[in-house]
Amino acid sequence: MKNNFFYQVAGHRFRLSFSNDFLGEDSLSNYAPFRVSKETGDCLFSLSIVDNLSDELDYKQVGQFNNDIAFIGVFKSDGGSFRFRIAYPGSRDYCTMDTDAAFRVAQVKLPAGDKHRFFCLNNCLMLLYAFSTANLDTLMMHASVIKNGADGFIFLGKSGTGKSTHSRLWLDYVEGSELLNDDNPVVRIFDGKAIVYGTPWSGKTPCYRNEEALLKGIVKLQQAPLNQIKTLSLLQAYAIVFPACSSMRWEEEIASGVHRTVEKLISMVACYRLDCLPDKAAADLSASTIKE
Repeated sequence: MKNNFFYQVAGHRFRLSFSNDFLGEDSLSNYAPFRVSKETGDCLFSLSIVDNLSDELDYKQVGQFNNDIAFIGVFKSDGGSFRFRIAYPGSRDYCTMDTDAAFRVAQVKLPAGDKHRFFCLNNCLMLLYAFSTANLDTLMMHASVIKNGADGFIFLGKSGTGKSTHSRLWLDYVEGSELLNDDNPVVRIFDGKAIVYGTPWSGKTPCYRNEEALLKGIVKLQQAPLNQIKTLSLLQAYAIVFPACSSMRWEEEIASGVHRTVEKLISMVACYRLDCLPDKAAADLSASTIKE
Protein backbone atom coordinates (compact mmCIF):
# COMPACT_ATOMS: atom_id res chain seq x y z
CA MET A 1 0.00 0.00 0.00
CA LYS A 2 1.32 3.42 -0.99
CA ASN A 3 1.37 6.32 1.46
CA ASN A 4 1.17 9.84 0.04
CA PHE A 5 2.31 12.69 2.24
CA PHE A 6 2.03 16.34 1.21
CA TYR A 7 4.20 19.14 2.58
CA GLN A 8 4.51 22.88 2.06
CA VAL A 9 7.70 24.88 2.65
CA ALA A 10 7.77 28.63 1.97
CA GLY A 11 4.53 28.28 0.04
CA HIS A 12 5.86 25.56 -2.28
CA ARG A 13 4.04 22.22 -2.02
CA PHE A 14 5.53 18.76 -2.69
CA ARG A 15 4.57 15.09 -2.36
CA LEU A 16 6.39 12.08 -0.95
CA SER A 17 5.12 8.56 -1.79
CA PHE A 18 6.28 5.30 -0.24
CA SER A 19 5.06 1.96 1.07
CA ASN A 20 5.03 0.96 4.74
CA ASP A 21 7.92 -1.40 4.02
CA PHE A 22 10.30 1.47 3.37
CA LEU A 23 9.67 4.09 6.02
CA GLY A 24 7.42 4.67 8.97
CA GLU A 25 5.73 8.00 9.54
CA ASP A 26 7.78 8.40 12.74
CA SER A 27 10.91 8.79 10.61
CA LEU A 28 9.50 12.03 9.17
CA SER A 29 9.08 13.96 12.43
CA ASN A 30 11.01 17.00 11.13
CA TYR A 31 8.47 17.27 8.27
CA ALA A 32 5.41 17.08 10.54
CA PRO A 33 5.04 20.89 11.04
CA PHE A 34 4.96 21.31 7.26
CA ARG A 35 2.42 18.62 6.41
CA VAL A 36 -0.69 19.81 4.56
CA SER A 37 -3.87 18.35 3.10
CA LYS A 38 -3.65 16.92 -0.40
CA GLU A 39 -6.80 18.79 -1.38
CA THR A 40 -5.16 22.21 -1.29
CA GLY A 41 -2.97 23.22 -4.22
CA ASP A 42 -0.80 21.64 -6.88
CA CYS A 43 2.56 20.04 -6.10
CA LEU A 44 5.79 21.55 -7.34
CA PHE A 45 7.46 18.14 -7.35
CA SER A 46 6.87 14.57 -6.28
CA LEU A 47 9.31 11.94 -5.00
CA SER A 48 8.49 8.22 -4.93
CA ILE A 49 10.50 5.58 -3.05
CA VAL A 50 10.85 2.52 -5.28
CA ASP A 51 12.41 -0.95 -5.23
CA ASN A 52 14.41 -0.52 -8.41
CA LEU A 53 15.35 2.09 -11.00
CA SER A 54 15.62 1.65 -14.75
CA ASP A 55 19.08 1.45 -16.34
CA GLU A 56 17.85 2.20 -19.86
CA LEU A 57 19.41 5.68 -20.01
CA ASP A 58 23.11 6.40 -20.36
CA TYR A 59 24.26 8.91 -17.73
CA LYS A 60 27.51 10.86 -17.67
CA GLN A 61 28.88 12.53 -14.55
CA VAL A 62 28.60 16.32 -14.76
CA GLY A 63 29.47 17.39 -11.23
CA GLN A 64 29.60 16.59 -7.55
CA PHE A 65 29.18 18.04 -4.08
CA ASN A 66 31.61 16.72 -1.50
CA ASN A 67 31.80 18.07 2.04
CA ASP A 68 31.71 16.85 5.64
CA ILE A 69 27.94 16.35 5.43
CA ALA A 70 27.41 14.28 2.30
CA PHE A 71 28.94 13.11 -0.95
CA ILE A 72 26.66 13.74 -3.92
CA GLY A 73 27.51 12.68 -7.45
CA VAL A 74 25.51 14.31 -10.25
CA PHE A 75 24.93 12.54 -13.58
CA LYS A 76 23.01 13.65 -16.67
CA SER A 77 21.53 11.85 -19.65
CA ASP A 78 21.51 13.07 -23.26
CA GLY A 79 17.82 13.84 -22.83
CA GLY A 80 18.47 16.17 -19.88
CA SER A 81 17.24 14.00 -17.01
CA PHE A 82 19.41 13.64 -13.90
CA ARG A 83 20.68 10.87 -11.67
CA PHE A 84 22.06 11.59 -8.19
CA ARG A 85 24.04 9.28 -5.94
CA ILE A 86 24.12 10.33 -2.30
CA ALA A 87 26.11 8.89 0.61
CA TYR A 88 27.81 9.73 3.86
CA PRO A 89 31.40 10.83 3.16
CA GLY A 90 33.54 7.70 3.01
CA SER A 91 30.52 5.37 3.10
CA ARG A 92 29.73 2.72 0.50
CA ASP A 93 26.02 2.89 1.32
CA TYR A 94 24.35 5.29 -1.07
CA CYS A 95 21.00 5.98 -2.65
CA THR A 96 20.23 6.63 -6.30
CA MET A 97 17.65 9.23 -7.33
CA ASP A 98 16.44 9.77 -10.89
CA THR A 99 14.63 12.98 -11.81
CA ASP A 100 13.35 14.64 -14.96
CA ALA A 101 15.07 17.71 -16.38
CA ALA A 102 12.75 20.12 -14.54
CA PHE A 103 13.02 18.35 -11.15
CA ARG A 104 9.27 17.82 -11.06
CA VAL A 105 9.06 14.00 -10.99
CA ALA A 106 11.63 11.85 -9.18
CA GLN A 107 12.17 8.31 -7.94
CA VAL A 108 14.69 7.11 -5.38
CA LYS A 109 16.07 3.72 -4.43
CA LEU A 110 17.20 3.89 -0.83
CA PRO A 111 20.04 1.86 0.71
CA ALA A 112 19.45 -0.93 3.20
CA GLY A 113 19.50 -0.03 6.89
CA ASP A 114 17.53 2.63 8.73
CA LYS A 115 20.65 4.69 9.51
CA HIS A 116 21.27 5.73 5.92
CA ARG A 117 17.71 5.65 4.59
CA PHE A 118 16.45 8.81 6.22
CA PHE A 119 19.77 10.61 5.64
CA CYS A 120 19.52 9.89 1.92
CA LEU A 121 15.81 10.71 1.71
CA ASN A 122 16.32 14.01 3.50
CA ASN A 123 19.05 15.03 1.07
CA CYS A 124 16.95 13.99 -1.93
CA LEU A 125 14.08 16.21 -0.84
CA MET A 126 16.44 19.13 -0.19
CA LEU A 127 17.97 18.83 -3.65
CA LEU A 128 14.61 18.59 -5.38
CA TYR A 129 13.30 21.57 -3.47
CA ALA A 130 16.35 23.76 -4.16
CA PHE A 131 16.54 23.02 -7.88
CA SER A 132 12.81 23.00 -8.66
CA THR A 133 12.44 26.46 -7.06
CA ALA A 134 15.58 27.98 -8.61
CA ASN A 135 13.55 30.03 -11.09
CA LEU A 136 10.75 30.92 -8.67
CA ASP A 137 12.47 33.76 -6.75
CA THR A 138 13.34 31.23 -4.05
CA LEU A 139 16.73 30.50 -2.46
CA MET A 140 17.75 27.70 -0.14
CA MET A 141 20.71 28.99 1.83
CA HIS A 142 23.37 27.53 4.11
CA ALA A 143 22.87 29.82 7.10
CA SER A 144 21.57 30.29 10.61
CA VAL A 145 18.51 32.51 11.12
CA ILE A 146 17.26 34.46 14.11
CA LYS A 147 13.70 35.71 14.32
CA ASN A 148 13.30 38.82 16.45
CA GLY A 149 9.69 39.95 16.63
CA ALA A 150 8.46 39.96 13.02
CA ASP A 151 11.95 40.43 11.58
CA GLY A 152 14.52 37.88 10.45
CA PHE A 153 18.32 38.08 10.40
CA ILE A 154 20.57 35.67 8.49
CA PHE A 155 24.10 34.74 9.56
CA LEU A 156 26.40 33.32 6.88
CA GLY A 157 29.82 31.69 7.07
CA LYS A 158 31.70 28.54 6.25
CA SER A 159 31.25 25.56 8.55
CA GLY A 160 33.07 26.22 11.81
CA THR A 161 33.10 30.03 11.56
CA GLY A 162 30.47 30.47 14.26
CA LYS A 163 27.05 30.91 12.64
CA SER A 164 25.31 28.80 15.25
CA THR A 165 27.40 30.31 18.04
CA HIS A 166 26.43 33.84 17.04
CA SER A 167 22.77 32.84 16.86
CA ARG A 168 23.03 31.43 20.39
CA LEU A 169 24.53 34.72 21.55
CA TRP A 170 21.47 36.50 20.18
CA LEU A 171 19.23 34.04 22.00
CA ASP A 172 21.10 34.75 25.24
CA TYR A 173 21.55 38.50 24.99
CA VAL A 174 19.20 40.07 22.42
CA GLU A 175 15.72 40.31 23.87
CA GLY A 176 12.91 38.78 21.83
CA SER A 177 15.17 36.49 19.77
CA GLU A 178 14.16 33.00 18.64
CA LEU A 179 15.95 30.49 16.44
CA LEU A 180 14.08 30.06 13.16
CA ASN A 181 16.50 27.65 11.44
CA ASP A 182 20.13 26.67 12.00
CA ASP A 183 21.31 25.32 8.65
CA ASN A 184 19.03 25.51 5.60
CA PRO A 185 16.47 28.32 5.68
CA VAL A 186 14.61 29.39 2.56
CA VAL A 187 14.33 32.98 1.34
CA ARG A 188 11.53 33.90 -1.03
CA ILE A 189 10.88 37.22 -2.74
CA PHE A 190 7.38 38.33 -3.64
CA ASP A 191 5.25 41.47 -3.38
CA GLY A 192 8.41 43.55 -3.09
CA LYS A 193 9.56 41.86 0.11
CA ALA A 194 12.15 39.26 1.09
CA ILE A 195 10.74 36.68 3.49
CA VAL A 196 12.84 34.07 5.31
CA TYR A 197 11.22 30.77 6.28
CA GLY A 198 11.91 27.88 8.56
CA THR A 199 12.26 24.47 6.87
CA PRO A 200 12.39 20.75 7.72
CA TRP A 201 16.16 20.95 7.14
CA SER A 202 18.17 22.37 10.03
CA GLY A 203 21.40 20.41 10.17
CA LYS A 204 22.42 19.08 13.57
CA THR A 205 20.05 21.43 15.41
CA PRO A 206 16.47 20.11 15.67
CA CYS A 207 14.70 23.36 14.78
CA TYR A 208 11.83 22.66 12.38
CA ARG A 209 9.56 25.68 12.62
CA ASN A 210 6.90 26.40 10.04
CA GLU A 211 7.19 30.14 10.52
CA GLU A 212 8.37 33.16 8.57
CA ALA A 213 9.90 36.58 9.13
CA LEU A 214 10.56 39.71 7.10
CA LEU A 215 14.26 39.55 6.23
CA LYS A 216 15.98 42.69 7.51
CA GLY A 217 19.68 41.86 7.38
CA ILE A 218 22.30 39.39 6.13
CA VAL A 219 25.60 39.12 8.00
CA LYS A 220 28.75 37.29 6.91
CA LEU A 221 30.71 36.21 9.99
CA GLN A 222 34.47 36.07 10.23
CA GLN A 223 36.42 35.09 13.35
CA ALA A 224 38.70 37.92 14.49
CA PRO A 225 40.54 39.19 17.59
CA LEU A 226 38.11 42.13 17.91
CA ASN A 227 34.53 43.00 17.04
CA GLN A 228 33.79 45.29 14.12
CA ILE A 229 31.06 45.50 11.49
CA LYS A 230 30.75 47.18 8.11
CA THR A 231 28.06 47.58 5.48
CA LEU A 232 28.85 45.87 2.17
CA SER A 233 28.52 47.25 -1.34
CA LEU A 234 26.27 45.42 -3.81
CA LEU A 235 29.28 43.67 -5.35
CA GLN A 236 30.56 42.60 -1.94
CA ALA A 237 27.07 41.50 -0.93
CA TYR A 238 26.72 39.33 -4.05
CA ALA A 239 30.09 37.73 -3.28
CA ILE A 240 28.87 36.52 0.14
CA VAL A 241 25.27 35.61 -0.72
CA PHE A 242 25.60 33.67 -3.99
CA PRO A 243 28.04 31.03 -2.64
CA ALA A 244 25.70 30.40 0.30
CA CYS A 245 22.82 29.40 -2.01
CA SER A 246 22.15 25.84 -3.11
CA SER A 247 22.80 25.62 -6.84
CA MET A 248 24.42 23.64 -9.64
CA ARG A 249 26.69 26.28 -11.10
CA TRP A 250 27.41 24.21 -14.20
CA GLU A 251 23.69 24.06 -15.08
CA GLU A 252 22.92 27.36 -16.80
CA GLU A 253 19.17 27.49 -16.13
CA ILE A 254 19.52 26.78 -12.42
CA ALA A 255 22.53 29.06 -11.93
CA SER A 256 20.83 31.89 -13.83
CA GLY A 257 17.71 31.60 -11.70
CA VAL A 258 19.73 31.75 -8.49
CA HIS A 259 21.75 34.68 -9.87
CA ARG A 260 18.63 36.71 -10.68
CA THR A 261 17.11 36.08 -7.26
CA VAL A 262 20.32 36.98 -5.43
CA GLU A 263 20.49 40.24 -7.38
CA LYS A 264 16.94 41.07 -6.27
CA LEU A 265 17.68 40.07 -2.69
CA ILE A 266 20.78 42.22 -2.19
CA SER A 267 19.00 45.23 -3.69
CA MET A 268 16.31 44.88 -1.01
CA VAL A 269 18.18 43.73 2.11
CA ALA A 270 21.26 45.29 3.71
CA CYS A 271 24.31 43.03 3.92
CA TYR A 272 27.19 43.26 6.39
CA ARG A 273 30.50 41.70 7.31
CA LEU A 274 31.05 41.08 11.02
CA ASP A 275 34.55 40.39 12.29
CA CYS A 276 33.91 39.04 15.73
CA LEU A 277 34.73 37.15 18.87
CA PRO A 278 32.26 34.60 20.29
CA ASP A 279 31.07 36.97 23.01
CA LYS A 280 28.18 39.14 24.16
CA ALA A 281 29.79 42.27 22.71
CA ALA A 282 29.65 40.77 19.22
CA ALA A 283 25.92 40.07 19.55
CA ASP A 284 25.31 43.57 20.93
CA LEU A 285 27.24 45.11 18.03
CA SER A 286 25.48 43.17 15.29
CA ALA A 287 22.04 43.64 16.84
CA SER A 288 22.43 47.39 17.38
CA THR A 289 23.66 47.79 13.79
CA ILE A 290 21.39 45.61 11.69
CA LYS A 291 18.19 46.03 13.70
CA GLU A 292 18.31 49.73 12.84
